[in-house]
Amino acid sequence: MANIRQRFLGSRRATLLGIAIAALLCGWVLNLNPARLFSEGRFQLTLEFLSAAFRPALSYENPTPGAEPFLQVALAAVLRTLRFAVLAMSVAVPCGALLTFFATTAWWPDLNRHRLLAIPLRTLFFTSRAVMAFARSIHELIWGLLFITAMGMSTDAAVIAVAIPFSGILAKIYSEMIEEHARDAQQALRAIGAGALAGFVIGLLPRALPDLLSYTFYRLECALRTAAVFGFVGIETIGYHIKLASDEFHYREIWTYLYLLFAAVALIEWWGAGIRKRLKA
Repeated sequence: MANIRQRFLGSRRATLLGIAIAALLCGWVLNLNPARLFSEGRFQLTLEFLSAAFRPALSYENPTPGAEPFLQVALAAVLRTLRFAVLAMSVAVPCGALLTFFATTAWWPDLNRHRLLAIPLRTLFFTSRAVMAFARSIHELIWGLLFITAMGMSTDAAVIAVAIPFSGILAKIYSEMIEEHARDAQQALRAIGAGALAGFVIGLLPRALPDLLSYTFYRLECALRTAAVFGFVGIETIGYHIKLASDEFHYREIWTYLYLLFAAVALIEWWGAGIRKRLKA
């Protein structure tokens, strides 16, 4: 027992040492220099930005006559960002669920008894896996640049760009959750004569649903953050307003937008926790 513990501790130390060495090498290759953060001009800007966090703006720092009230613009921006995220997920979730169904073996019949189905099912499985891998291998911002180039600067292009990789990511995690979930109820149904598909839908899927929903809400949070980032390329989400405020060095306005974005993420977390609690009750 002592030898096993010593080996474990030795392996952990070696892993941590390897990570530390790799981090130092990457920093050296990228020519990172933390001292630059403390140069006179940059340090002053950093202090100004951080101090603005305690005094978020309630009105424009440089007001323009006739402009809409600042808080009204900020609230509209965060709501528009939230709608963007929900719309992207409304496309990604059904696409991901469909890919999940084809990319899992949990609903397959016994292939020893149904040999004619073996080749079609395996072909469908590997094709779905390939589509999932391709969709998530390209970042949503790269998809966004491609679709914006093809379709112009529009919300439609950005939504599609987010939905594609999110579909692949959702399908991968959904399928892994389903494959690794306990199958005792499904096996019990199969034992009393239920079909493979019925056992999957009735015995396995409802038990996996809370975990699937939990991850779905997490991806909705990710979609919200991604929607904000798309503002930096011209889509009118809250990120667009953050960029405009940053260009003018209006740090107090930036913090107001950031706090509203945090509130939206917290709202999604509260919403998801409530649904999970009711499902597990």
